[in-house]
Amino acid sequence: KLILTRYYKLKDEDKKACDLMLLYNDDLRKAHMLKEWFYDICHNEKYSIQRKEFFEWIKNAESSGIKEFEKCASTFRHWSKEILNAFKYGLTNGVTEGFNNKIKVLKRISYGIKNFERFRTRILHSCN
Repeated sequence: KLILTRYYKLKDEDKKACDLMLLYNDDLRKAHMLKEWFYDICHNEKYSIQRKEFFEWIKNAESSGIKEFEKCASTFRHWSKEILNAFKYGLTNGVTEGFNNKIKVLKRISYGIKNFERFRTRILHSCN
């Protein structure tokens, strides 16, 4: 939990415990650093800095030696235009994903409904 929490949000005693954990493993330390750096990029206000840092982050992740970060960096490089647009304009497809999830849950709990129009109406009412 300490490693997943943003470092700056930790209390002093928790920071010491986190630092102690990170001393024992180089890969864990690199992964933690990359995680913190990426969050800093996401929360930066200036797009020009985000763009520059984003590509630096990708280079570092690709050369980190951690296969999960290498795969993530490859995906980020492939989708860099879209990710940078999300940084620039602050828009995501989160709302659409939320509606899709809501519909999947409704499908799961509505198993056996024979009237499609009733099911469709239920979806439309729940997604307003």
